[in-house]
Amino acid sequence: MSAAALPFEVPHPVAQKVARLRRLVRLYSLAEGVAALAIVAGLGFWLGLAIDWLFEPRPALRAAMWGVVVATGAFVAWRYIGRRLLAPLPDDSLALLVERQYPQLREGLVTTVQAARSWSDWEGERPANQAPGSLFGGSRETPHDGASRELLTAASRNAAAAMPEVALRRVFDMRPLARKGIAAIGLLAVTAVFAIAQRGAFDFYLERLGLSEQLWPRRVQLTVVGFENRETSPVINVARDDDFPLSVLASVTNGHVAPDEVEIRWRRPSDGGRGSGPMLKIGEAAPGRDDAQQYSYTFKVSSDLEFDVIGGDDRIRNLRLHAVERPAITRVWLEVDYPAYMRREPRSIPVSGRAELPEGAAAVCRIEANKPLTAATVRDSVEQSDLPATIDAQSRDTFSFEIPAAARDRVFAISLRDADGVENRDPFRLPLSVTPDQTPEASVQLRGIGAAITPQARIPLAGSVTDDYGLEEAWFDYAIDDAPSSRRPLRTQPDGATNLAMTESFDLAESDPATKQPLVAVQPGQKLSLSIKGRDAYDLGDEPHIGGSQRFVLDVVTPSELRAILEKRELGLRQRFQAIYEKMVGVRELLDRIDLAAAGSGADDTAGAAEAAAAPSASDASEASAENESERDGDDPARVRQRDLSRVGGARQSATQLAFETAGIAGGFDEIVAELINNRVDTEELKERLERGISEPLKEISGELLPEFETRLESLEQAYQAGPAEAAEPLAAAKAAAQSAEDAMKAVLDRMLELEEYNELVELLRGIVKDQEQLKERTQQEQRDKLKGLLED
Repeated sequence: MSAAALPFEVPHPVAQKVARLRRLVRLYSLAEGVAALAIVAGLGFWLGLAIDWLFEPRPALRAAMWGVVVATGAFVAWRYIGRRLLAPLPDDSLALLVERQYPQLREGLVTTVQAARSWSDWEGERPANQAPGSLFGGSRETPHDGASRELLTAASRNAAAAMPEVALRRVFDMRPLARKGIAAIGLLAVTAVFAIAQRGAFDFYLERLGLSEQLWPRRVQLTVVGFENRETSPVINVARDDDFPLSVLASVTNGHVAPDEVEIRWRRPSDGGRGSGPMLKIGEAAPGRDDAQQYSYTFKVSSDLEFDVIGGDDRIRNLRLHAVERPAITRVWLEVDYPAYMRREPRSIPVSGRAELPEGAAAVCRIEANKPLTAATVRDSVEQSDLPATIDAQSRDTFSFEIPAAARDRVFAISLRDADGVENRDPFRLPLSVTPDQTPEASVQLRGIGAAITPQARIPLAGSVTDDYGLEEAWFDYAIDDAPSSRRPLRTQPDGATNLAMTESFDLAESDPATKQPLVAVQPGQKLSLSIKGRDAYDLGDEPHIGGSQRFVLDVVTPSELRAILEKRELGLRQRFQAIYEKMVGVRELLDRIDLAAAGSGADDTAGAAEAAAAPSASDASEASAENESERDGDDPARVRQRDLSRVGGARQSATQLAFETAGIAGGFDEIVAELINNRVDTEELKERLERGISEPLKEISGELLPEFETRLESLEQAYQAGPAEAAEPLAAAKAAAQSAEDAMKAVLDRMLELEEYNELVELLRGIVKDQEQLKERTQQEQRDKLKGLLED
């Protein structure tokens, strides 16, 4: 059984040094925590002052800010003070701090402290009723027995001896504490200086800390026009892609001064764009004369903008321009109430660009916009007056205004304001054209009658009488020589129709059923003027509108005089047809000069290619030119074929022209027949000669024979292009068709000559009759003269 061991105790110098180090560590932590708290308080004071000065937040926001400062201070107090003061500081850890700064102790301090801790731990595990030398009834050695005890004793003596040389200040790094202390003292000093030097501002800030709603007094007081209420961070709606002129006023009253410069700082939330720039100073405000100095700046608003206004010691922040679409008109229509004379039911008419109303029509103009509206203004630019506009209560994007009975053109200038408070850039112009009631128009022509008529003629007129809204009446308007005009109603009246087709004739032979006398009595030598007139239902003026056709002035002649006029026209037609016949002879002779054998072998004795253009005339000059060209061509087959193809092409062109001209001659004879019939001077024999003998054969020539000839020429041209050998049969067919047309023309021409001889005979008889009448008149005049002489004797 081992002897009882004495307890190991830490030497007093060592225990004293360790205890002192513990107190210094606690004091260091406390000092650093207090400095950190002072820094938080100072920074909170100044940051809060800066934010409150610049932005003047609402009380709720300030309370939140102060809550953040308090929370930060609590965190710093716990981190630097509470947690460190509550943390244990074991003796061996403190000894280790000293050992790091004094390596010459050779871990003697740590060994001494740990040995004492080991003995203390051993003593704590021994039961209370057990002797110090035993453990749980058995033998157990103490923590330090034998040689180790002596070594610990020696180490503790050495450590105790070295304690006077150990300076605990070397254990601490004073730089962090110094930095925090300097920062805390600096912040507190600045705060104290501010409190002393700016007592009023300091006290006002303390009131603001107490959540006062009083704003900071400033030397500069800015007001942004349109954003007068700063508290709500107002938003102004601006039309997209529009310029927004911003105006800022700096008060120069009540001790306020105008800054030298006011700056705009803007940002675009859509893409993060930013920018800034000075505002333009307008003039120079003088205190006592002016209330404020004005500054201006123009934004180009393509998207939403946020901006701040900074001038002197005043700041206005978080203002916003919201880009919205400008109000625009998308649809316009008129609900028209027509005047009685138009005989129309009310209707709705869409408008595109220009509105049109008939004269006297009233309307309600309805307009639809692309956005809900709060106001609409309609200005009559002609009358220089405003028309009442009503916004639809059910559909705020639609409004209407009444247009009174239209009498003249107008232009309406329409201004809109939408629910966003945005107006259209320029007033929408709605031109209104008033369409006046048009005078009725008559477009008629004489049919089957010429400039000379007989007293019993029937005068057909063809065409129509029209009016834009409807005719009430139509009639013949006629006059004899210089007598006043008379009227004869048409048998068919329009009865409100807008178009009346002319199907009637003015018959001079028509008589009064009661008296059996002609309604229009004319004599040879007089002039009859005739037109068609119509009247509409227009009732807005003093008189209705009356319009008519051109006046046809007709000479009244005897039947024999009319026949003489028509015979001269027949002579002119016969001479024209004579020329047509000669052209046809030339075309047929041109085909006779086509020699297929020469074209195939190279021998060419016919006319040249240039003759084709002159072929229809068949003149001697063209023949001479053709012969000369034939000599130049020689035996060249290519030239011969080219020349013949030109002849065929020229013949086709001539056939077309001859058919057109022949049809014109046939029409001329039809007109002569119609005039004979309408003037009631026709005879069956004369109609037989003119119609069946001339007009109908001419129509057959122009409508059948000449087109058939042209078809044969086309076949000939196609066959000739394939080769001269293929053109023999088509050439023969073309020549036969040409000969048929020529023979038919010759027959008609002979008939014309017969008719001319007949007309000459009639004219001779007419001359004999006239001579007899003149002889009779002279005889009667001589008899009257003799009788008068006998009476005088």
